[in-house]
Amino acid sequence: MQIEDNMPVLVAASQVVDRLGPQNRRLGPVALAAEAVKEALSSLGVPDVEQHVDQVMVMRTFVDSVPDRIKPLLAPFGFSDQFARSVANKANLEHVHARYATAGGQSPQQYTAKACSTIARGDAQMVVLCGAEAIGTMRAHQRSGETLDWSASPVGESSDDGMGLEDQFVPALAAHKVIAPIDIYPLIEHRKRHSRGLARADYRSYLGQVLAPLAEVARVNPFAMFERVPLASEIGVLSDRNRAIGDPHLKSMVAKDGVNQSAALVVMSYALAVELGVQESAVFLRGFAEATERALLEREDLSTSPALRWSYAKALERAGLEAADIDAFDLYSCFPVAVIEAMEALDIDVDDHRPTSLTGGLPFFGGPGNNYSMHGIASAVTSVQSGRYSDVLVGALGGHLSKHAVGVYSRSPGAIDPLSHELGFKEGGNSIALASEFSGAAVIETFIIKSIPEGQWLAVLAINSAGQRVIAGSLIEQGDLADLFIEGEPIGERVFIEPSGENTHHVVGIA
Repeated sequence: MQIEDNMPVLVAASQVVDRLGPQNRRLGPVALAAEAVKEALSSLGVPDVEQHVDQVMVMRTFVDSVPDRIKPLLAPFGFSDQFARSVANKANLEHVHARYATAGGQSPQQYTAKACSTIARGDAQMVVLCGAEAIGTMRAHQRSGETLDWSASPVGESSDDGMGLEDQFVPALAAHKVIAPIDIYPLIEHRKRHSRGLARADYRSYLGQVLAPLAEVARVNPFAMFERVPLASEIGVLSDRNRAIGDPHLKSMVAKDGVNQSAALVVMSYALAVELGVQESAVFLRGFAEATERALLEREDLSTSPALRWSYAKALERAGLEAADIDAFDLYSCFPVAVIEAMEALDIDVDDHRPTSLTGGLPFFGGPGNNYSMHGIASAVTSVQSGRYSDVLVGALGGHLSKHAVGVYSRSPGAIDPLSHELGFKEGGNSIALASEFSGAAVIETFIIKSIPEGQWLAVLAINSAGQRVIAGSLIEQGDLADLFIEGEPIGERVFIEPSGENTHHVVGIA
């Protein structure tokens, strides 16, 4: 196949880890990201290659993904007031335009596609992408009482695409003490469990089976953050080391953000790759698709994500491939249900011989904020370059199974424009209305039990006789409610719900 001069190709990738302990280098996120960029560029073996870079796309840090008033609490050692610009300058790319990405786990895949589009249009010949987090070092030095200085006010300008987190905070859930993803994902997880007809103990065991292959990959990955990775037999078993952190999740099942990791990618036009003599390293983004799910509380079925399924199908279609043609996957793994939903979309099961992660996943490799999937893409690129795999699929997501971006990376290009956005995703199903005030019986749709200072807090989503979704929250004490929600199977049962304030409700008892 004739390769056009403006065909974008990925030619280099790098990953950096700064583990805790005596070997920790105390690097902040700017230094970590810049190091990954330098390593990726250096690996090309081209003198003065920096002069060919037109743009740096930098993934948004965790501290820049929260309101300004919270930043000092999350960044006690300071932060850059232009993170993208700081990274570019530190990486000796002072002349290059620095672009700061929107937040979300989908952003590395999304911006890799943006970089490819920029090159395909002829607006750039070479783009570098990178991202980093150093939360592990920050927390360790907080605990020890040591201080660091990671503040920066770089010279130069950069563009900022904004946080893009309008859907991350759900006020109606927050009013019932369901705030963070670790609170919200169990609502989705329990609904997925129910759709599979599994009892709670059986489902937790199944989650262990789903995640065990990821742990095995992380155990031998030199870029993994954690030196101790749980055994397959430990992941689904409650223990002192593997405590419950929100039914049905155990500690080993969810993303770990206390990491010091960075990654970088180098994308250029095929013509420039030939000019620089690096065309043999070319990896093609053969297929790409992205889609956004409707708002969480409007979804007709919380157990699934039509947008996710569409994204996987469309990326494969644009690549001219089927799931059976893919040699390896890196499926987003912030919570187990994200992996399960992707596996269902691809029609693969726990016995599939192909890896579902190239890194080891967010629970075992590490979850460096918005930048995790750049590690997945970097691993895909290097595995294709080495000849280990020919076609690799990377799935990325943000929010609550909300924003999806999927890429297929291959040794050869496909026949279809992988960046085409025709036939965009159309929301499936009906939108569910939320009841602002309700009194009466309703059928339990899903739930979460979490620990708060006052005791065990129960939050319930239920459907009333009018087909509206109702949210209710209550402290759960000994009695029928405790028996039903802690030991039994509450989904599908009926409870009495009453208003407890403006737009809030509590569970009165079993109907």
